[in-house]
Amino acid sequence: MEEKLKPFIEEYTDDFYESIEDIRQYLSKYNNEYKGIKNKIHKIMDRNLNIQKLLDETHLEDGLSAEECKDLSQVIVLYNNLQDILEKEIYFKGSMDSYYYFKRIGVIN
Repeated sequence: MEEKLKPFIEEYTDDFYESIEDIRQYLSKYNNEYKGIKNKIHKIMDRNLNIQKLLDETHLEDGLSAEECKDLSQVIVLYNNLQDILEKEIYFKGSMDSYYYFKRIGVIN
């Protein structure tokens, strides 16, 4: 009986998430836009203890002030921007991996 190949994500789930973390580390080191966004997030978080608590899933007795709500909104936008950059990098890495795989099995020269 022929053994069916499993998709990478099923066979190497732990390695997959480690690979994603490697991409994050790469972006943190070499992508200036990514680094700038992370710095903006850290600056906002450093001055907002309540937002830190909220993101740590701590219940806030008094809620957030209007300024804290504005800052939280900014953090969400910045996190989405980080995710966009990460997803593009994952796409290109996957394309690169596909190219080398096809080359290895002789589909392309």
